[in-house]
Amino acid sequence: MARHDQPPPPPREARAEFPAVGLSRVQGAIDPIAAVSSLVRSMDPSGERLGLHVDCCLGGFVLPFAKEAGFQVPQFDFGLPGVTSMSVDTHKYGYASKGTSVVLFRSKALRKHMYFAYPEWTGGLYVTPTIAGSRPGGLTASCWASLASIGHEGFVERTRAILECVKSIADGVRSIPGLYLLGDPPAMVVCFGSREVDVLAVSDLMATKRFGWSLNALQNPSCVHLCVTLRTLGKEAQFLADLAVSLEEVRKAGRGPEEGNAAIYGLAQGMPSGPVKELMYTYTDVKYVV
Repeated sequence: MARHDQPPPPPREARAEFPAVGLSRVQGAIDPIAAVSSLVRSMDPSGERLGLHVDCCLGGFVLPFAKEAGFQVPQFDFGLPGVTSMSVDTHKYGYASKGTSVVLFRSKALRKHMYFAYPEWTGGLYVTPTIAGSRPGGLTASCWASLASIGHEGFVERTRAILECVKSIADGVRSIPGLYLLGDPPAMVVCFGSREVDVLAVSDLMATKRFGWSLNALQNPSCVHLCVTLRTLGKEAQFLADLAVSLEEVRKAGRGPEEGNAAIYGLAQGMPSGPVKELMYTYTDVKYVV
């Protein structure tokens, strides 16, 4: 508690942050960050009141190396004057363990606002750089080991191989009648849908033991994405062949299965969001039953 014989500290000057996505987990899109950066700076040339945070959690270890590998990537980082902070997940394409994600700031002055210090605590002088407080040192050490072992050139080569694989798969999906791409993949997410069949039913079939693919079911609109990783390399032809077979089988069946993502999302899309939210809470409760 604050001491009563001291006046309250003066209020801090308000500061606002515009959000933007460096690479969407859903459809793999990249926001027009350069345009947002220009807007932010036009509204606040000094940069003291307005900032721009770029969520680059998924693309943080791909987009920078994609540039070096010769791929066209829109501007997204501190090279833009309006970008003041970025978030990056090391446990995705940084190949580290969860719990080591980072936030990057344009300056030390901005980073300081993330700190918490309490000099009047009876337990001593307390300061922590994050709201989470203490973090396990073992995770930090293993993250450093992962990044150091791969190295700069290793990330460039891995990114090059993944994006070449993405191009092959995207071109193949375009050639399959009944499917369409949602945008032109700028990085490692290939997202596609169908105007002829239930694409979630296709995804469910692809996920069976018969095919063994791991795809993500998406909604609004109904679509599916494949996040291409090192495990996908060399399997482009097999993926496209399995996808074509699955699509044709769902087309012949005339409807999706009565279980799986197709059934769940089909039910959810026909209900108001309120009851769906309660069902999601109930599902989470069940998961916590011992």
